[in-house]
Amino acid sequence: MMARDPSSDTSDYRKDETRLWLSVLDVHNLVYPELNRQLKERAGISISKFDVLAQLERYPEGLSMGELSARLKVSNGNVSGLVQRLRKDKLVDKSMSAGDRRSFVAVLTPEGQQRFQEAAAVHAEVLADCFSHLNADRLTQTIAMLKSIIKKPSGKAPTDHAQET
Repeated sequence: MMARDPSSDTSDYRKDETRLWLSVLDVHNLVYPELNRQLKERAGISISKFDVLAQLERYPEGLSMGELSARLKVSNGNVSGLVQRLRKDKLVDKSMSAGDRRSFVAVLTPEGQQRFQEAAAVHAEVLADCFSHLNADRLTQTIAMLKSIIKKPSGKAPTDHAQET
């Protein structure tokens, strides 16, 4: 597929691009605050903490702070602060890497594993409620459409979350 020539775009096309962007933001503003609120109320953790626990749950052997930072797409400082708070909550443990003594590895504690399972059920319930008006075909089409937007000219998408879940 050839890239569009922006100089040939009509004003209606440009308006539609803006409408698409605003719609993406509307979806985010619908789902994210509700997800965060429900996770805090029902599982006692923020969505940021949930995201850390979700990554660590996928990697029972643990992840280095750098790997965790890259997977979450946040700075090392943000990850360090989140991991510290999760350690304080006894949901995550951190130890020096056996392979690189300059690096630390974070792992879920048994309490963290249990809290993640509880939070994952809340997460799934909130998403099911937010998207309940979409049938399976419409949901699949929407995922495909959004993936087509994030696909880079190289043919590779920056992430493929559907494969991770």
